[in-house]
Amino acid sequence: MEHIHHSYNMTLVIFSSFIAVMASYTALDLAGRVTASVGAARKLWLLGGAVAMGVGIWSMHFVAMLAMQLPIPVTYNLWIVLLSLLIAIASSLLALYVVSRTIVSLRSLVLGGLVMGGGIAAMHFTGMEAIRLQAVIRYDADLFALAVLVAVAASIAALWLSFSFRDDTRREWTTRKLGSGVVMGAAIVGMHYTGMSAAKLIPDSSVRISLEQSIATETIAYEVGIATLFMLGFTLISAIFDRRLASRTAELDASELHYRSLFDNNSDAVFSVDRTGSIRSVNPAVKRITGYDATYFIGQSIHQFDGSELPSYIRQFQETLRGNPQSFEMSLQHKHGHRVELEVTCVPISQVSTVIGVYFITKDVTEARAREARINALAYRDELTELPNRRKFIELVEESLRHTAGYKDMPSLCYLNIDRFKAVNDAAGNISGDEVLKLLASRMAESLPPGAILARLGSDLFTFLLPRSRGADYTLRTVKRLMAVVAKPIVVRGFEFHMSVSVGVALMHAHGEDGETLMKNAETALHYAKKIGRNNVQMYDASMDEDFKLKLEIESGLHRAIERREFVVHYQPQIDLASGEIVGAEALLRWNHPEKGLIPPGVFIPVAEETGLINPIGEWIIRTACQQNKLWQNAGLRPIVVSVNLSIRQFEQPHLAETIGHILEETGLEPRYLELEITESMAMDVQRALETLGRLKQLGLNISMDDFGTGYSSLSYLTKFPIDKLKIDQSFIREIRDDCSDAAIISTIVAMARHLQLKVIAEGVETEEQLAFLRSQQCDQIQGYYYSPPLPPEKLTAWIGGKEQAS
Repeated sequence: MEHIHHSYNMTLVIFSSFIAVMASYTALDLAGRVTASVGAARKLWLLGGAVAMGVGIWSMHFVAMLAMQLPIPVTYNLWIVLLSLLIAIASSLLALYVVSRTIVSLRSLVLGGLVMGGGIAAMHFTGMEAIRLQAVIRYDADLFALAVLVAVAASIAALWLSFSFRDDTRREWTTRKLGSGVVMGAAIVGMHYTGMSAAKLIPDSSVRISLEQSIATETIAYEVGIATLFMLGFTLISAIFDRRLASRTAELDASELHYRSLFDNNSDAVFSVDRTGSIRSVNPAVKRITGYDATYFIGQSIHQFDGSELPSYIRQFQETLRGNPQSFEMSLQHKHGHRVELEVTCVPISQVSTVIGVYFITKDVTEARAREARINALAYRDELTELPNRRKFIELVEESLRHTAGYKDMPSLCYLNIDRFKAVNDAAGNISGDEVLKLLASRMAESLPPGAILARLGSDLFTFLLPRSRGADYTLRTVKRLMAVVAKPIVVRGFEFHMSVSVGVALMHAHGEDGETLMKNAETALHYAKKIGRNNVQMYDASMDEDFKLKLEIESGLHRAIERREFVVHYQPQIDLASGEIVGAEALLRWNHPEKGLIPPGVFIPVAEETGLINPIGEWIIRTACQQNKLWQNAGLRPIVVSVNLSIRQFEQPHLAETIGHILEETGLEPRYLELEITESMAMDVQRALETLGRLKQLGLNISMDDFGTGYSSLSYLTKFPIDKLKIDQSFIREIRDDCSDAAIISTIVAMARHLQLKVIAEGVETEEQLAFLRSQQCDQIQGYYYSPPLPPEKLTAWIGGKEQAS
């Protein structure tokens, strides 16, 4: 059957394709606006978007149909054209509704695509029914189905793209959205022209064309297309402005939320005050810091608050109103009555360029200030006695000396040391020792005259300043009064203590012109007081500096003496009175100084004791003596016992036995050939002495008590200690001929030792008379210059060898 052939106006075809692309891009963009909107705005964008989108799609189809050129007249039924437009709008409304939902499932996507595709196909073929011409339209079934399939597929693709791009506003996504609009537009165009290809126009002269309610001009295509483009453009521009407005609104909302969060959740109290000083709002932290509810402050004026700081913070408020932020501190009375210390920052509230109020941001620093006060107290006060510490005392001294500079009085500064305070801690414990110190500090403070400054410098060291001492006599009387107060018995936790102090004094002008010099010279005088016997007071003298300088030189030299091997050990033989043979030797330390020559032990041993250097020196002596004794044995000489003196500091070491055990193992000397000498003063703490001596005896060495008879420990302790030998002090031997009491003491010691089955050795034997007396008393061994002075190792080797040959 013949059908009417048609052609297309290519200008209108291209124009319709452009409309399709613009409609698709608009649809993609509107999906985002519908999703982003809420409430009435959402409904408005949904309806308006559906109209714009539907008109755009319809317009493309209508212009494309007008592009068709036929050899016969063609008109269109206006009502049917309008019906096709309504179908396009309804389909678009459904599409926007589907893609603007929070979640779009695959099922919803396919269902929406079917409905929208069907709607577009219905719009297309309804529009075809609007054509009026002398022909009958017949459709190719395959092409008709293909056109519907293309419409559905294009709709599903359009819905998926719209859902994917609806929330993206970035520039790169705008480019992709435009590309997607081109693809969607091409699909819509393809659907239209597929549908047009399915239509076959069969000539029919019986068909009558009515011009009523019809349109027949091709120029209408351009008018409809241009109008549509204007509408789409307007819609896009509206969407852009709405998006920017929404973005700005969202930013403002976010900023407001951020501000509210910062305001409400701030740990600091925030007061919002207008220019008149009236409080407009406060945050929740205000109640936590002040104790008052927000309603207590709202409407009040900052000028109404009482306090000495009021004029100050009103000035700060006025300065902030000028645009200058301010910071200051103030205190406020809490609801419960206590004061709250506040750190305040004033920040102007600006609107455009005008300051409309002030934020008072107040931080509670009450605990911080209290902590600072405690730290300051710790920094300047002694925690135990609550007296000024060294740092504070120096400040007070300098300040006091400045105030008394114009007076004729002679300020004096005294250093005090509690004698033998370590014995208190050892006997009663540190807690009792602390209580003793507090009592002594209280007593000393009460004994001093008004205006005196007493401080604790550390441990058992105190100092005080007499700003107006009126000379040396006044100072000494004050010190004597203090010493008498200290000497009164102290009873703590069941212990009774009898304390004493050593004092060093320095006078202003006579001994220094500033606090630092006075303190140094008073300390020097204190060292001198302790050196000559404790429990006394010494006024500073320039000659003390020489002694102190010598002490420093000795201390400095002792540190290098061991490294440079400046120490040597000499050995004084010990003779058995019964056989006349050498049975032992006492190891005696000598310091061969490279500049001063041999320095006597009495000069450097006290310094070593005081500085703690006696421990490494004493360990070196023991090791050297053991090595030397082993060398004599390896040389074939008859074994003898070498005795070494222990200092009290060595004896108090917790690992003394382990150290000596390592030395014996290292040198290979049998323990029975080593003898350690202790003094009676080491036995004051009986329990500790028993434990230490017990561990030493377990090694298998010998213990002797040196200088026996000169100490003050009870003789009853002698039965408890694992001692092998008593050593009679040379002070008793020296006066045997002239002092009957010394002879009687020696006789008693020897008799007591025999009763306890202990050996006795007498040291310092120098004459025949002394030897004869000791022999008559059946003393076991002697040691002294009568037989030999202390000898270097090589000389003692020859001496031992000669004796053995003689025997």
